[in-house]
Amino acid sequence: MSKTKKGLRLFDIIAFTFSAVFVLDSFASAAAIGWQSIIYWILLAILYFLPYGLITAELGAAYSDNGGIYTWVKSACGNKWAARTNWFYWLNVGLWMSSVYIAFSSTLSKIFFAHAPLSLWTQIGIAIGITWVTVLVGLLNFKYTKWLPNFSSISKLVVTIGLIAAAITWLAQGNPVSTKIDDAEFGILPSFSKGVVFLPVIIYNLSGFELGSNTASEMKNPKRDIPLSTILAGITIVISYIIGTIAVNVILDVKTLDVSNGIIQTIEKVFPDWLTKILGVFLLFTFFGNMITWSTGANKAIQEAASDGEFPKVFGTVLKNDSPLWATIITGSVCTVLLIIAGLLSPSGEISEIFWQLYAFSSIIFLLPYLLIFPSFIIIRYKYPDLKRPFKIPGPKWFQWIVVITPMIILCLSIILFLFGEIMVGEKTWELSSGGGNVLFALIGTAICIGIGELLIWWSSYKNKKNLAKGE
Repeated sequence: MSKTKKGLRLFDIIAFTFSAVFVLDSFASAAAIGWQSIIYWILLAILYFLPYGLITAELGAAYSDNGGIYTWVKSACGNKWAARTNWFYWLNVGLWMSSVYIAFSSTLSKIFFAHAPLSLWTQIGIAIGITWVTVLVGLLNFKYTKWLPNFSSISKLVVTIGLIAAAITWLAQGNPVSTKIDDAEFGILPSFSKGVVFLPVIIYNLSGFELGSNTASEMKNPKRDIPLSTILAGITIVISYIIGTIAVNVILDVKTLDVSNGIIQTIEKVFPDWLTKILGVFLLFTFFGNMITWSTGANKAIQEAASDGEFPKVFGTVLKNDSPLWATIITGSVCTVLLIIAGLLSPSGEISEIFWQLYAFSSIIFLLPYLLIFPSFIIIRYKYPDLKRPFKIPGPKWFQWIVVITPMIILCLSIILFLFGEIMVGEKTWELSSGGGNVLFALIGTAICIGIGELLIWWSSYKNKKNLAKGE
């Protein structure tokens, strides 16, 4: 293997993981739960992230080659289930990109056009434009773009520090804490309030640590760096989210929080316009960096699946620099189509409403593959007991089952809340013009995604059998 493919150091992997998992586009949604989100962060870090992080560390070190989640599920459940997993994993990027870049255009509008906000379709146009910039960057060799996740990570730290400084300044000026810590709905004590709708956002924000495994062949020491980067990045991310959440609740009454641009809404309440704009530019870059990180990992994963014959060959097409070609272009196309559909179907035309609709839908698709990561871990334990594991989760067999079952239950509850949360808390009704429309959008969209995936997998299997019969 060439030296150029062994250029990723431990810092690069931590930065890559931090950039992927610590996402600011959904930061405001998590903070919208109020002070009680701190309790949820701690509980879910223990009940979800800890077992998930340990499993990722063990599997990532044991299978220190490209493919990540695809390789793990294939080893445990076979090619078909691995292909299904990879389909959702890859497709999610294009779907999620639509909500991220809606947040991008909404934030851009709030920063630079506060007195004359950009129209809905202007913001959608900006989102589509930045989507195709992301596609172009994705066609470059990763060794030339690895600085983007690093700078994105630095930008996230700058914005987080800005939030902390804003909270300190707010209190130093003698202002009261805006979200009361003893508030009945959004105080420190957990309650079944409207904020519970955003609870699965925390699970979403604690997922994605396996992404670094997709570039394992480019690491200098993957068996050491994968477990270590997971642990270090995880601790940093949870602490960063909690600190940022505290800052938002200190400055803003979360009842007025806009989930599509809540960070800027918080910062501008304290800082002068020029400083808000500077921090806003850093924030915008974090959105862009996220998509570079995720599309790089997901496109590499589906490229391997296509090379194994589980998807049409078009997904395995690469440029001379080994960058996925059509997988990257199709990702941009999926995002573009979804943005246009969301704009046409939006009953209110409000950006925040479109953001949450797209975000909730893409999150359901995103979480589906994780329902296979956990059983794959336990299957591999039984199926390959002699597999060399540089890092192994300690404990008896019953503990391994707890490590698997607990996060799976949490995942199922998260998907239910993404689908029906707004209706469950009474914020919306089953009417199509209200919550029912969002539920229908997500259910039909999910069914279409599953159907297309099954069709592609069937077609690839059919072609493989046909070629085998011909002796090719």
